[in-house]
Amino acid sequence: MEQTKRVITPQAENFPEWYQDVVREAGLAEVSEVRGCGIIKPYGYKIWELIKAELSKKIEATGAENVYFPLFVPIANLEAEADHVEGFSPELAVVTHAGGEELTEKLAVRPTSEAAMYTTYAKWVQSYRDLPMRLNQWNNVVRWEKRPRAFLRWSEFQWQEGHSVFADEATAVDEVWQMLGVYKDMYAHMAIPVVDGKKSDMEKFAGAVMTTTVEAMARDGKAIQGGTSHYLGTNFAKVFDVKYLGADGEHHLAHQTSWGMSWRSVGALIMAHGDDNGLRLPPNVAPIQVVIVPIYKDENKDTVLAYAREVANSFSGMRVHVDVREGQTPGFKFNEWEVKGVPVRLEIGGKEADEKALTVYRRDTGVKEKISADGAKEYIEKLFVDIHETLYNQAYDFLTTHIHRIESIDDIDDRIGYFEASWSETPESEKMLKERFAMVSRVLPREFEGVEPKNTKCFITGEPAKHDWYFAKSY
Repeated sequence: MEQTKRVITPQAENFPEWYQDVVREAGLAEVSEVRGCGIIKPYGYKIWELIKAELSKKIEATGAENVYFPLFVPIANLEAEADHVEGFSPELAVVTHAGGEELTEKLAVRPTSEAAMYTTYAKWVQSYRDLPMRLNQWNNVVRWEKRPRAFLRWSEFQWQEGHSVFADEATAVDEVWQMLGVYKDMYAHMAIPVVDGKKSDMEKFAGAVMTTTVEAMARDGKAIQGGTSHYLGTNFAKVFDVKYLGADGEHHLAHQTSWGMSWRSVGALIMAHGDDNGLRLPPNVAPIQVVIVPIYKDENKDTVLAYAREVANSFSGMRVHVDVREGQTPGFKFNEWEVKGVPVRLEIGGKEADEKALTVYRRDTGVKEKISADGAKEYIEKLFVDIHETLYNQAYDFLTTHIHRIESIDDIDDRIGYFEASWSETPESEKMLKERFAMVSRVLPREFEGVEPKNTKCFITGEPAKHDWYFAKSY
Protein backbone atom coordinates (compact mmCIF):
# COMPACT_ATOMS: atom_id res chain seq x y z
CA MET A 1 0.00 0.00 0.00
CA GLU A 2 1.41 3.36 -1.02
CA GLN A 3 1.78 5.76 1.90
CA THR A 4 1.79 9.51 1.38
CA LYS A 5 2.33 12.19 4.01
CA ARG A 6 -0.59 14.55 4.42
CA VAL A 7 0.25 17.95 3.00
CA ILE A 8 -0.97 20.99 4.93
CA THR A 9 -0.32 24.59 3.91
CA PRO A 10 1.56 26.47 6.69
CA GLN A 11 -0.63 28.91 8.62
CA ALA A 12 1.74 31.80 7.97
CA GLU A 13 1.61 31.19 4.23
CA ASN A 14 -2.17 31.09 3.78
CA PHE A 15 -4.39 30.61 6.82
CA PRO A 16 -7.71 30.01 4.99
CA GLU A 17 -5.95 27.41 2.81
CA TRP A 18 -4.47 25.83 5.95
CA TYR A 19 -7.97 25.57 7.39
CA GLN A 20 -9.38 23.83 4.33
CA ASP A 21 -6.39 21.47 4.27
CA VAL A 22 -6.92 20.48 7.90
CA VAL A 23 -10.65 19.90 7.40
CA ARG A 24 -9.80 17.62 4.48
CA GLU A 25 -6.72 15.82 5.81
CA ALA A 26 -8.15 15.24 9.29
CA GLY A 27 -11.19 13.64 7.71
CA LEU A 28 -13.68 16.11 9.16
CA ALA A 29 -15.84 17.06 6.19
CA GLU A 30 -16.05 17.50 2.44
CA VAL A 31 -18.14 19.44 -0.02
CA SER A 32 -21.41 17.99 -1.28
CA GLU A 33 -23.20 18.13 -4.63
CA VAL A 34 -25.26 21.04 -3.31
CA ARG A 35 -23.36 24.30 -3.47
CA GLY A 36 -22.63 25.70 -0.03
CA CYS A 37 -23.58 22.53 1.84
CA GLY A 38 -21.14 20.10 3.41
CA ILE A 39 -20.90 16.42 4.27
CA ILE A 40 -19.70 15.82 7.82
CA LYS A 41 -17.58 12.70 8.12
CA PRO A 42 -17.74 10.48 11.24
CA TYR A 43 -14.65 12.00 12.91
CA GLY A 44 -15.90 15.56 12.39
CA TYR A 45 -19.43 14.68 13.45
CA LYS A 46 -18.17 13.01 16.63
CA ILE A 47 -16.50 16.29 17.62
CA TRP A 48 -19.84 18.05 17.13
CA GLU A 49 -21.66 15.33 19.09
CA LEU A 50 -19.29 15.77 22.04
CA ILE A 51 -19.82 19.54 21.96
CA LYS A 52 -23.56 19.08 21.58
CA ALA A 53 -23.79 16.62 24.50
CA GLU A 54 -22.01 18.96 26.91
CA LEU A 55 -23.90 22.02 25.72
CA SER A 56 -27.19 20.14 26.09
CA LYS A 57 -26.31 19.35 29.72
CA LYS A 58 -25.51 22.96 30.42
CA ILE A 59 -28.73 24.22 28.83
CA GLU A 60 -30.91 21.69 30.60
CA ALA A 61 -29.20 22.55 33.89
CA THR A 62 -30.70 26.06 33.59
CA GLY A 63 -34.18 24.53 33.50
CA ALA A 64 -34.86 24.97 29.78
CA GLU A 65 -36.88 22.18 28.13
CA ASN A 66 -36.45 20.74 24.64
CA VAL A 67 -39.12 20.96 21.92
CA TYR A 68 -39.26 20.64 18.16
CA PHE A 69 -41.01 22.83 15.58
CA PRO A 70 -41.36 22.24 11.80
CA LEU A 71 -38.64 22.98 9.27
CA PHE A 72 -40.95 25.13 7.13
CA VAL A 73 -42.19 28.62 7.97
CA PRO A 74 -45.07 30.42 6.21
CA ILE A 75 -43.63 33.41 4.37
CA ALA A 76 -46.36 35.55 5.93
CA ASN A 77 -44.95 34.83 9.39
CA LEU A 78 -41.49 36.03 8.37
CA GLU A 79 -42.87 39.14 6.70
CA ALA A 80 -44.82 40.08 9.83
CA GLU A 81 -41.72 41.53 11.56
CA ALA A 82 -40.22 44.07 9.16
CA ASP A 83 -36.65 44.18 10.50
CA HIS A 84 -36.58 40.39 10.78
CA VAL A 85 -37.55 39.69 7.19
CA GLU A 86 -35.27 42.45 5.88
CA GLY A 87 -32.36 40.94 7.79
CA PHE A 88 -32.89 37.42 6.48
CA SER A 89 -34.41 37.89 3.02
CA PRO A 90 -31.06 37.67 1.13
CA GLU A 91 -30.41 34.27 2.74
CA LEU A 92 -33.87 32.69 2.45
CA ALA A 93 -34.52 29.41 0.68
CA VAL A 94 -38.16 29.40 -0.43
CA VAL A 95 -40.37 26.42 -1.33
CA THR A 96 -42.76 27.34 -4.16
CA HIS A 97 -43.84 23.86 -5.34
CA ALA A 98 -44.70 20.66 -3.50
CA GLY A 99 -46.64 17.51 -4.37
CA GLY A 100 -46.42 18.40 -8.05
CA GLU A 101 -48.31 21.65 -7.57
CA GLU A 102 -47.52 25.30 -7.04
CA LEU A 103 -48.15 26.31 -3.45
CA THR A 104 -50.72 29.01 -2.82
CA GLU A 105 -48.77 30.03 0.27
CA LYS A 106 -45.01 29.92 -0.17
CA LEU A 107 -42.91 28.41 2.60
CA ALA A 108 -39.44 29.40 3.76
CA VAL A 109 -36.96 26.83 5.01
CA ARG A 110 -36.29 28.20 8.48
CA PRO A 111 -33.26 30.50 8.78
CA THR A 112 -34.13 30.73 12.52
CA SER A 113 -37.36 29.95 14.34
CA GLU A 114 -38.79 33.11 15.86
CA ALA A 115 -41.40 33.42 13.13
CA ALA A 116 -42.04 29.66 13.18
CA MET A 117 -42.61 29.37 16.92
CA TYR A 118 -44.24 32.56 18.15
CA THR A 119 -47.71 32.07 16.67
CA THR A 120 -47.83 28.93 18.81
CA TYR A 121 -46.35 30.79 21.78
CA ALA A 122 -49.33 33.16 21.54
CA LYS A 123 -51.59 30.15 22.23
CA TRP A 124 -49.44 28.66 24.98
CA VAL A 125 -48.98 31.90 26.93
CA GLN A 126 -52.26 33.12 28.42
CA SER A 127 -51.58 34.01 32.05
CA TYR A 128 -48.67 35.19 34.16
CA ARG A 129 -48.85 31.68 35.63
CA ASP A 130 -47.57 30.34 32.28
CA LEU A 131 -44.36 32.35 32.68
CA PRO A 132 -41.49 32.09 32.42
CA MET A 133 -41.53 29.73 29.45
CA ARG A 134 -38.05 28.58 28.43
CA LEU A 135 -37.80 26.22 25.46
CA ASN A 136 -34.90 25.01 23.35
CA GLN A 137 -34.72 23.02 20.13
CA TRP A 138 -31.91 21.24 18.26
CA ASN A 139 -32.41 21.49 14.52
CA ASN A 140 -31.09 22.32 11.07
CA VAL A 141 -31.53 25.74 9.54
CA VAL A 142 -30.77 27.14 6.08
CA ARG A 143 -29.17 30.49 5.27
CA TRP A 144 -28.07 30.65 1.64
CA GLU A 145 -24.44 31.71 2.00
CA LYS A 146 -22.64 33.54 -0.79
CA ARG A 147 -19.18 32.59 0.52
CA PRO A 148 -19.51 29.18 2.20
CA ARG A 149 -16.75 27.80 4.42
CA ALA A 150 -16.72 24.41 6.15
CA PHE A 151 -18.46 24.52 9.56
CA LEU A 152 -18.19 28.31 9.77
CA ARG A 153 -20.56 29.31 6.97
CA TRP A 154 -22.43 26.51 5.31
CA SER A 155 -25.85 27.17 3.79
CA GLU A 156 -27.28 24.43 6.00
CA PHE A 157 -26.07 23.97 9.55
CA GLN A 158 -26.99 22.36 12.83
CA TRP A 159 -27.45 24.26 16.06
CA GLN A 160 -29.58 24.75 19.11
CA GLU A 161 -31.87 27.74 19.40
CA GLY A 162 -33.56 28.71 22.62
CA HIS A 163 -36.68 30.88 22.84
CA SER A 164 -37.86 32.21 26.20
CA VAL A 165 -40.83 34.30 27.33
CA PHE A 166 -40.94 36.48 30.46
CA ALA A 167 -43.31 38.89 32.13
CA ASP A 168 -40.90 41.82 32.25
CA GLU A 169 -37.73 43.28 30.79
CA ALA A 170 -35.51 42.70 33.83
CA THR A 171 -36.00 38.93 33.96
CA ALA A 172 -35.69 38.67 30.18
CA VAL A 173 -32.38 40.56 30.19
CA ASP A 174 -31.13 38.34 33.04
CA GLU A 175 -31.91 35.37 30.78
CA VAL A 176 -29.90 36.90 27.94
CA TRP A 177 -26.78 37.14 30.07
CA GLN A 178 -27.35 33.76 31.74
CA MET A 179 -27.41 31.97 28.40
CA LEU A 180 -24.44 33.92 27.11
CA GLY A 181 -22.64 32.69 30.22
CA VAL A 182 -23.54 29.12 29.23
CA TYR A 183 -21.84 29.69 25.87
CA LYS A 184 -18.78 31.23 27.50
CA ASP A 185 -18.51 28.20 29.80
CA MET A 186 -18.97 25.88 26.83
CA TYR A 187 -16.03 27.46 25.02
CA ALA A 188 -13.94 27.15 28.19
CA HIS A 189 -14.83 23.44 28.07
CA MET A 190 -13.16 23.46 24.64
CA ALA A 191 -10.15 25.36 26.04
CA ILE A 192 -11.10 28.47 24.05
CA PRO A 193 -11.14 31.89 25.75
CA VAL A 194 -13.80 34.27 24.43
CA VAL A 195 -14.71 37.92 24.82
CA ASP A 196 -18.32 38.35 25.93
CA GLY A 197 -20.39 41.48 25.52
CA LYS A 198 -22.82 43.39 23.29
CA LYS A 199 -23.11 43.79 19.54
CA SER A 200 -23.63 47.18 17.91
CA ASP A 201 -27.00 48.26 16.48
CA MET A 202 -25.69 47.58 12.98
CA GLU A 203 -24.52 44.07 13.89
CA LYS A 204 -27.35 42.97 16.19
CA PHE A 205 -29.85 40.24 15.31
CA ALA A 206 -32.62 41.32 12.94
CA GLY A 207 -35.59 42.37 15.09
CA ALA A 208 -33.75 42.37 18.42
CA VAL A 209 -33.46 45.20 20.92
CA MET A 210 -30.05 43.95 22.09
CA THR A 211 -27.70 41.22 20.92
CA THR A 212 -24.91 39.79 23.06
CA THR A 213 -22.09 37.63 21.76
CA VAL A 214 -19.07 35.53 22.63
CA GLU A 215 -16.18 36.18 20.25
CA ALA A 216 -13.26 33.80 19.77
CA MET A 217 -10.01 34.60 17.99
CA ALA A 218 -8.57 32.46 15.19
CA ARG A 219 -4.81 31.96 14.90
CA ASP A 220 -4.74 34.52 12.09
CA GLY A 221 -6.26 37.16 14.38
CA LYS A 222 -9.74 37.20 12.85
CA ALA A 223 -12.85 37.03 15.02
CA ILE A 224 -15.26 34.10 15.11
CA GLN A 225 -18.73 34.73 16.50
CA GLY A 226 -19.14 31.75 18.80
CA GLY A 227 -22.73 32.14 20.01
CA THR A 228 -25.32 34.87 20.49
CA SER A 229 -28.09 35.68 22.95
CA HIS A 230 -30.73 38.29 22.11
CA TYR A 231 -33.20 40.44 24.02
CA LEU A 232 -36.15 40.78 21.65
CA GLY A 233 -38.11 43.15 23.87
CA THR A 234 -41.78 43.14 22.87
CA ASN A 235 -41.05 43.49 19.14
CA PHE A 236 -42.14 39.97 18.23
CA ALA A 237 -44.82 39.87 20.93
CA LYS A 238 -46.57 42.81 19.24
CA VAL A 239 -46.50 41.08 15.86
CA PHE A 240 -47.51 37.59 17.02
CA ASP A 241 -49.78 38.69 19.88
CA VAL A 242 -47.75 37.03 22.63
CA LYS A 243 -49.34 38.53 25.73
CA TYR A 244 -50.48 37.40 29.15
CA LEU A 245 -53.09 38.26 31.74
CA GLY A 246 -51.23 39.69 34.71
CA ALA A 247 -52.00 39.37 38.40
CA ASP A 248 -53.37 42.91 38.11
CA GLY A 249 -56.12 41.68 35.76
CA GLU A 250 -54.65 43.53 32.79
CA HIS A 251 -53.16 42.13 29.57
CA HIS A 252 -49.46 42.77 28.98
CA LEU A 253 -47.10 42.10 26.10
CA ALA A 254 -44.51 39.45 26.92
CA HIS A 255 -40.77 40.09 26.85
CA GLN A 256 -38.83 37.54 24.80
CA THR A 257 -35.32 36.26 24.23
CA SER A 258 -33.66 33.92 21.78
CA TRP A 259 -30.19 32.38 21.92
CA GLY A 260 -28.17 29.98 19.77
CA MET A 261 -24.87 28.19 19.23
CA SER A 262 -24.03 26.05 16.18
CA TRP A 263 -21.40 23.71 14.80
CA ARG A 264 -19.51 26.86 13.88
CA SER A 265 -17.93 25.96 17.24
CA VAL A 266 -16.12 23.10 15.46
CA GLY A 267 -14.56 25.67 13.13
CA ALA A 268 -13.56 27.80 16.11
CA LEU A 269 -11.96 24.74 17.71
CA ILE A 270 -9.87 24.08 14.60
CA MET A 271 -8.83 27.71 14.18
CA ALA A 272 -8.07 28.42 17.84
CA HIS A 273 -5.82 25.43 18.52
CA GLY A 274 -4.56 23.99 15.23
CA ASP A 275 -0.93 24.21 14.11
CA ASP A 276 0.99 23.48 10.93
CA ASN A 277 0.71 19.74 11.59
CA GLY A 278 -3.09 19.78 11.81
CA LEU A 279 -5.59 19.66 14.65
CA ARG A 280 -4.78 19.91 18.34
CA LEU A 281 -7.85 18.81 20.27
CA PRO A 282 -8.50 19.27 23.97
CA PRO A 283 -9.38 15.90 25.55
CA ASN A 284 -12.94 17.00 26.43
CA VAL A 285 -14.01 17.07 22.77
CA ALA A 286 -11.54 14.66 21.16
CA PRO A 287 -13.26 11.67 19.48
CA ILE A 288 -10.20 9.62 20.40
CA GLN A 289 -8.44 10.77 23.56
CA VAL A 290 -5.68 8.15 23.48
CA VAL A 291 -4.40 6.30 20.44
CA ILE A 292 -2.13 3.30 20.95
CA VAL A 293 0.28 2.47 18.15
CA PRO A 294 1.89 -0.98 18.49
CA ILE A 295 5.37 -1.24 16.95
CA TYR A 296 6.46 -4.81 16.34
CA LYS A 297 8.40 -7.30 14.26
CA ASP A 298 7.16 -10.71 13.18
CA GLU A 299 8.83 -12.41 16.13
CA ASN A 300 7.23 -10.23 18.83
CA LYS A 301 3.96 -9.23 17.13
CA ASP A 302 1.68 -11.34 19.33
CA THR A 303 3.38 -10.17 22.54
CA VAL A 304 3.23 -6.47 21.61
CA LEU A 305 -0.39 -6.61 20.42
CA ALA A 306 -1.50 -8.47 23.53
CA TYR A 307 0.20 -5.88 25.74
CA ALA A 308 -1.33 -3.01 23.73
CA ARG A 309 -4.82 -4.43 24.24
CA GLU A 310 -4.13 -4.97 27.93
CA VAL A 311 -3.15 -1.32 28.27
CA ALA A 312 -6.23 -0.18 26.34
CA ASN A 313 -8.50 -2.22 28.60
CA SER A 314 -6.94 -0.60 31.67
CA PHE A 315 -8.08 2.87 30.49
CA SER A 316 -11.77 2.39 31.27
CA GLY A 317 -13.89 5.52 30.81
CA MET A 318 -11.54 6.98 28.20
CA ARG A 319 -12.00 7.09 24.44
CA VAL A 320 -9.13 4.79 23.39
CA HIS A 321 -8.24 3.38 19.99
CA VAL A 322 -5.60 0.73 19.20
CA ASP A 323 -4.25 1.19 15.66
CA VAL A 324 -3.63 -2.37 14.43
CA ARG A 325 -3.84 -1.60 10.70
CA GLU A 326 -1.55 -3.69 8.54
CA GLY A 327 0.55 -2.32 5.69
CA GLN A 328 1.22 1.11 7.19
CA THR A 329 4.39 2.15 8.94
CA PRO A 330 4.41 3.51 12.50
CA GLY A 331 5.63 6.83 11.09
CA PHE A 332 2.64 7.06 8.77
CA LYS A 333 0.30 6.33 11.66
CA PHE A 334 2.03 8.90 13.88
CA ASN A 335 1.51 11.54 11.21
CA GLU A 336 -2.14 10.64 10.68
CA TRP A 337 -3.02 10.85 14.37
CA GLU A 338 -1.14 14.13 14.71
CA VAL A 339 -3.19 15.61 11.87
CA LYS A 340 -6.36 14.38 13.60
CA GLY A 341 -5.25 16.08 16.82
CA VAL A 342 -5.49 13.09 19.18
CA PRO A 343 -4.31 14.51 22.53
CA VAL A 344 -2.20 11.51 23.66
CA ARG A 345 -0.36 8.87 21.63
CA LEU A 346 1.07 5.78 23.29
CA GLU A 347 3.87 3.97 21.47
CA ILE A 348 4.25 0.35 22.48
CA GLY A 349 7.11 -1.74 21.12
CA GLY A 350 9.04 -4.78 22.30
CA LYS A 351 10.91 -2.84 25.00
CA GLU A 352 7.73 -1.37 26.42
CA ALA A 353 6.12 -4.81 26.48
CA ASP A 354 9.15 -6.34 28.24
CA GLU A 355 9.43 -3.50 30.77
CA LYS A 356 5.67 -3.01 31.28
CA ALA A 357 6.17 0.60 30.23
CA LEU A 358 4.61 3.13 27.84
CA THR A 359 6.09 5.85 25.65
CA VAL A 360 3.74 8.83 25.88
CA TYR A 361 3.54 11.59 23.23
CA ARG A 362 1.60 14.81 23.87
CA ARG A 363 0.07 16.36 20.75
CA ASP A 364 -0.18 19.83 22.30
CA THR A 365 3.53 20.26 23.11
CA GLY A 366 5.20 17.48 21.11
CA VAL A 367 6.90 16.20 24.27
CA LYS A 368 7.59 12.47 24.52
CA GLU A 369 8.43 10.52 27.70
CA LYS A 370 8.50 6.98 29.01
CA ILE A 371 6.39 5.96 32.01
CA SER A 372 5.57 2.78 33.91
CA ALA A 373 2.31 1.05 33.11
CA ASP A 374 1.61 0.99 36.84
CA GLY A 375 -0.56 4.01 37.60
CA ALA A 376 -0.71 4.91 33.89
CA LYS A 377 -4.43 5.62 33.95
CA GLU A 378 -4.08 8.17 36.76
CA TYR A 379 -1.10 9.68 34.95
CA ILE A 380 -3.08 10.06 31.71
CA GLU A 381 -6.06 11.57 33.56
CA LYS A 382 -3.78 14.23 35.04
CA LEU A 383 -2.20 14.70 31.63
CA PHE A 384 -5.65 15.44 30.15
CA VAL A 385 -6.09 18.27 32.65
CA ASP A 386 -2.65 19.67 31.86
CA ILE A 387 -3.25 19.47 28.09
CA HIS A 388 -6.53 21.35 28.49
CA GLU A 389 -4.90 24.06 30.60
CA THR A 390 -1.95 24.34 28.21
CA LEU A 391 -4.20 24.79 25.18
CA TYR A 392 -6.39 27.30 27.00
CA ASN A 393 -3.41 29.32 28.22
CA GLN A 394 -1.81 29.35 24.78
CA ALA A 395 -5.07 30.57 23.23
CA TYR A 396 -5.54 33.14 26.00
CA ASP A 397 -2.00 34.46 25.57
CA PHE A 398 -2.54 34.71 21.83
CA LEU A 399 -5.82 36.57 22.33
CA THR A 400 -4.52 39.07 24.88
CA THR A 401 -1.31 39.82 22.99
CA HIS A 402 -3.24 40.52 19.79
CA ILE A 403 -5.49 43.30 21.06
CA HIS A 404 -4.09 46.62 19.83
CA ARG A 405 -5.15 49.95 21.29
CA ILE A 406 -5.62 52.69 18.67
CA GLU A 407 -6.80 56.31 18.89
CA SER A 408 -7.57 57.00 15.23
CA ILE A 409 -8.88 55.12 12.23
CA ASP A 410 -5.57 55.97 10.59
CA ASP A 411 -3.82 53.78 13.19
CA ILE A 412 -5.35 50.65 11.64
CA ASP A 413 -2.59 48.71 9.89
CA ASP A 414 -1.79 45.14 8.90
CA ARG A 415 -1.38 43.89 12.48
CA ILE A 416 -3.50 40.79 13.10
CA GLY A 417 -6.01 40.65 15.92
CA TYR A 418 -8.54 43.04 17.45
CA PHE A 419 -8.25 46.80 17.47
CA GLU A 420 -9.53 48.43 20.67
CA ALA A 421 -10.83 51.97 20.22
CA SER A 422 -13.20 54.54 21.71
CA TRP A 423 -16.30 54.84 19.56
CA SER A 424 -19.41 56.97 19.09
CA GLU A 425 -21.48 53.85 18.16
CA THR A 426 -23.17 55.47 15.14
CA PRO A 427 -24.14 53.27 12.16
CA GLU A 428 -22.67 55.84 9.77
CA SER A 429 -19.20 55.56 11.31
CA GLU A 430 -19.38 51.76 11.27
CA LYS A 431 -20.32 51.76 7.59
CA MET A 432 -17.33 54.00 6.93
CA LEU A 433 -15.04 51.56 8.76
CA LYS A 434 -16.45 48.59 6.87
CA GLU A 435 -16.07 50.24 3.47
CA ARG A 436 -12.49 51.30 4.13
CA PHE A 437 -11.09 48.29 6.01
CA ALA A 438 -13.63 45.47 5.57
CA MET A 439 -14.01 45.26 9.34
CA VAL A 440 -16.82 46.04 11.78
CA SER A 441 -17.35 46.24 15.52
CA ARG A 442 -17.14 42.79 17.05
CA VAL A 443 -18.07 43.35 20.67
CA LEU A 444 -18.45 45.88 23.47
CA PRO A 445 -16.70 43.80 26.17
CA ARG A 446 -18.91 43.40 29.19
CA GLU A 447 -16.24 44.81 31.51
CA PHE A 448 -16.19 48.02 29.45
CA GLU A 449 -19.87 48.77 30.08
CA GLY A 450 -20.41 51.57 32.60
CA VAL A 451 -16.77 52.58 32.24
CA GLU A 452 -15.67 55.88 30.73
CA PRO A 453 -13.94 55.40 27.35
CA LYS A 454 -10.17 55.90 27.37
CA ASN A 455 -10.56 58.62 24.75
CA THR A 456 -13.46 61.09 24.88
CA LYS A 457 -13.52 61.31 21.06
CA CYS A 458 -14.60 58.68 18.54
CA PHE A 459 -11.63 57.20 16.69
CA ILE A 460 -13.52 57.44 13.38
CA THR A 461 -15.44 60.74 13.43
CA GLY A 462 -14.13 62.70 16.40
CA GLU A 463 -17.64 62.83 17.89
CA PRO A 464 -18.12 62.10 21.60
CA ALA A 465 -17.23 58.48 22.34
CA LYS A 466 -19.53 56.26 24.42
CA HIS A 467 -17.48 53.13 25.12
CA ASP A 468 -14.32 51.26 24.16
CA TRP A 469 -15.02 48.52 21.62
CA TYR A 470 -13.15 45.75 19.83
CA PHE A 471 -13.06 45.88 16.03
CA ALA A 472 -11.80 43.15 13.71
CA LYS A 473 -12.11 41.28 10.47
CA SER A 474 -14.05 38.08 10.91
CA TYR A 475 -15.10 34.72 9.55
